[in-house]
Amino acid sequence: MAGKNQDIKARLLATFRVEAEEHLQAITANLVALDRGLPAAEAGGLVEATFREVHTLKGAARSVSLMDVEALCQALESLLSRMTRGRLPLSRPLLQRLQEGTDGVARLLAGGEAPAGVRELIDRLERVSDDPAAEAAEPAATPPPPAEAHSGPAPSLPATDTIRLPTARLDALLLQAEELLAPNLAAAERAREARAFVEALGRYRAALNRPRAGQRPRDPNASIAALPADLDAGLRSLEAQARELAGHLVRDERMIRGAVDGLQEEMRGLRMMPASTVLDLFPRMVQDLAREQGKDVEWVIRGGDLEVDRRVLETMKAPLIHLVRNAVDHGIEPPEARVQAGKPVRGRVAVSVASLEGNRIEIRVEDDGQGIDAAQVKAAALRGRLLTGEEVQALTEEEALALVYRSGLSTSAIITDVSGHGLGLAIVKERVEQIGGQVNLESRPGAGTSVRMVLPASIATFRGLRVQAAGQSYLLPTEAVERAIRIAPGEVERVEGREAIRWNGHPLGVASLARLLGAAERAESPEGGRKLPCVIVGAGEERVGLLVDEVLGEQEVVVKELRPPLVRVKNVAGAGLLGSGQVVLILRPADLLRSAQQQPGPPTSPAVPPEEARRKTILVVDDSITTRTMEKNLLETAGYQVRVAVDGVEAWTLLKSEEFDLVLSDVDMPRMDGFELTARIRADRKLAELPVVLVTALEAREDKERGIEVGANAYIIKSSFDQSNLLEIIRRLV
Repeated sequence: MAGKNQDIKARLLATFRVEAEEHLQAITANLVALDRGLPAAEAGGLVEATFREVHTLKGAARSVSLMDVEALCQALESLLSRMTRGRLPLSRPLLQRLQEGTDGVARLLAGGEAPAGVRELIDRLERVSDDPAAEAAEPAATPPPPAEAHSGPAPSLPATDTIRLPTARLDALLLQAEELLAPNLAAAERAREARAFVEALGRYRAALNRPRAGQRPRDPNASIAALPADLDAGLRSLEAQARELAGHLVRDERMIRGAVDGLQEEMRGLRMMPASTVLDLFPRMVQDLAREQGKDVEWVIRGGDLEVDRRVLETMKAPLIHLVRNAVDHGIEPPEARVQAGKPVRGRVAVSVASLEGNRIEIRVEDDGQGIDAAQVKAAALRGRLLTGEEVQALTEEEALALVYRSGLSTSAIITDVSGHGLGLAIVKERVEQIGGQVNLESRPGAGTSVRMVLPASIATFRGLRVQAAGQSYLLPTEAVERAIRIAPGEVERVEGREAIRWNGHPLGVASLARLLGAAERAESPEGGRKLPCVIVGAGEERVGLLVDEVLGEQEVVVKELRPPLVRVKNVAGAGLLGSGQVVLILRPADLLRSAQQQPGPPTSPAVPPEEARRKTILVVDDSITTRTMEKNLLETAGYQVRVAVDGVEAWTLLKSEEFDLVLSDVDMPRMDGFELTARIRADRKLAELPVVLVTALEAREDKERGIEVGANAYIIKSSFDQSNLLEIIRRLV
């Protein structure tokens, strides 16, 4: 175990070394540019960029436990932070101190900086921050000599025998290798066509040689008396050439397949990386999150050595972050609650990765926390207006747990930077299904929760069932197809206003695939009671029968991902390239199931088109003109009307005279802060239901608790601000 931990640490340090060099290069280049002198606006942007580089380097150093590097970066970050806020003017002596600190980080990474030297550098940076005028007169510090400056071995980073290559170039190389799959499939298609041609020629000669009525059978090798000898010889020669050509094509196809398969295997090896590459980033996150919430959490990884396609890991990184944060925030109880429940004080969050048959892997995220309370989920669905009271009462416990995948549902009382957004499991489900996987959730009240995701180990190629609907070909993932059957028109009946058939003794909803995809259906009905092809498709525990025109069989295709602006298209997961060169759409079964469930029953009266909704108006409250302008531009781009206020007093005046749909407010403001403004809104009879989102730099636990007390709907930390996340929160609240 010790050796394995050392290997992981060495791998992380090697990765950090490459990343740190890039950050240091960027920081030094920025400082040199600032020293040359730039216009104020451009200089401000460069200081902000340098601040971000130092902040990222600090976080990376913390993740590999290089505490001296982290401390020095923290001092640099504090200095740059004051500069970005305009509290410290840009000057040449200040830039010299920043460069000294940057050089100190570089020496630390090279193993040549003594702890005393680090402390001295930090002290100098702090003195600059406190009194820049006095520090400007001080001469620059002389860099201490390397290893001789202190006794004991230096904490050097391991060198790696590698070639640094931009990931964009590697991706381009992998993409070119994948492009060879198309001619590989095309070669197989040509070989099949050649064999079919030879067989057709043979059948043609046999038909010409077949004795007519009243004639005696002739030798099949004898010349055809009814045809000229030269034509008969020509047919024989053509058949022989076709047979020889087919043989060449088959041999060529085998050679191409072998070469392409070998290249693909090598390229797949380049793309494969241990799952620990992503999972080893989590311990620090779990530790920090647990400390913030006053919890004690153990982090466990199993199967981290299993190699997985890099694109699969990258796709699953965000879902894993959501699941792990949910486990710590929602699952693991506070120590006193665990003791009362008879559990160990220390909670446990585990991620395991395992290989399955059929080139698939399983990733499982488990915790030993309190589990998911179905009653709380039902209450959250009712509170979020996702279901009516009658629909909530009719839910079974299993159906209630399935609601956690719905976007907008959260059992948290307030939205924070950690939880309450109602997006985590919705994102998990969407990302898993995006790459052809499946997700399953199991919860044991009081004992914990387990989320199991079954994913492809590689997503370069795809096998699917090819079907035809409304004259177009589509592909359904093979793993989602349970069976292809034929049903008579009379077998389709109405169940609760929707079409269904009896299958395995239970009603199974059916829907026309062409209708779900919005394609023009064939007007004619099946003649003579001809049975209709029906493909039974499943996603999770749900099933639906898709009525198609024809089932064309299973086929392998090269996957082509959708590019912007077609990043997320309803019912469509991507595109596949057939050997013939034809492009077919790969369908997403989970979307098809939802579309079938939402499909209206038999038409009654024409629907009345809804009136155009009034544009929502948002009040932005912040004493910083930069923040106000940024948020105003963001919201107006998203289609909202926006009014602004410089503090709580002005905001309160506007609220009493105008109508708003949401308030987006800072907390720390003069005259009236965001907490007081929120409390006034909740105390006012007319404004009590108005949604309030607090966006603030105050991230202490007591500040979040006060946000809950005064009645805020969301509490977002500026340091973890994400535009798309904010827009999603606002969309749900209004």
